[in-house]
Amino acid sequence: MADNGVGGGQGRRSGKLLAVGAGLGLAAAIWGALGQPGLGRTDADAIATVEGVAIARADYARALGALAADKRSPLTTTDARRALDRLIDEELLVKRGLDLGLGESDLAVRKSLVDAMVQFAVAEAAGREPGEDELRRFYAERPALVRSAPELRVRVVSFPSRDASSVASMRAALRAGRGFAAAAAASGAESVFVPDTLLPAAKIADYAGPTVRDAATSLAPGEVAGPLDSGGVPTFVTLLERRAGAAPPFDAVREVVTEEWRRRQAEVALERYLGELRRKATIRYAADAPQATGRP
Repeated sequence: MADNGVGGGQGRRSGKLLAVGAGLGLAAAIWGALGQPGLGRTDADAIATVEGVAIARADYARALGALAADKRSPLTTTDARRALDRLIDEELLVKRGLDLGLGESDLAVRKSLVDAMVQFAVAEAAGREPGEDELRRFYAERPALVRSAPELRVRVVSFPSRDASSVASMRAALRAGRGFAAAAAASGAESVFVPDTLLPAAKIADYAGPTVRDAATSLAPGEVAGPLDSGGVPTFVTLLERRAGAAPPFDAVREVVTEEWRRRQAEVALERYLGELRRKATIRYAADAPQATGRP
């Protein structure tokens, strides 16, 4: 079939794009090996520059290391140059993408850029490890950090008949100051079986359902909640006893505490970085924009 100058041209372009895509697979592998390429780089340690942007020797060395790990034979000069060329290609693509406004118009690119900047903002915090005393103090100041769930002893009654007058009768009796058991008996409520002992909140859900569990965890001993809609059945619950969860010894939860310390350090670093960006930026709000809530 003759080339009409349109279909054939598209085919050639598609072929070129596929070839470029395959070649850039190497760049993708290199990018993954770099982690955060180019952060803090200067011309002094550059292996090359692209439009004034330095490609750091450290990034280049990591790229070579990634290639060496994937090859069974020693790296050649050609391999080394290909690795450098892919880093240059990557820089050109990033610059062109930003010039085209992809960071603003393409949601996927925008998300990747935001994610990268978050990692940049918290990089310093991520590299610091807490001392033993600092970590123990952090845990001591937050006793509920990894505390086990409280245990509750409850009594539960319901009205399977959904008789509104009986439900109202129990409400009235409780408001008049009658005890839970007496009010339930006088109004004809049926007991829901829950063992008369301290139980984890999750166990209460097993016996009486999640609605009752959630209500019970919010009560103080002696308080009553209801009528609750527990699976369509009007239900009342009273908390008889609560035992607070126990905080395990530090040595038993060191890894969990360390991870939480790192998470909070990252949050503080990010908030500080965003605050600095906001202070330097000119931000104008519409007249009907929500008011500030104390954020810096």
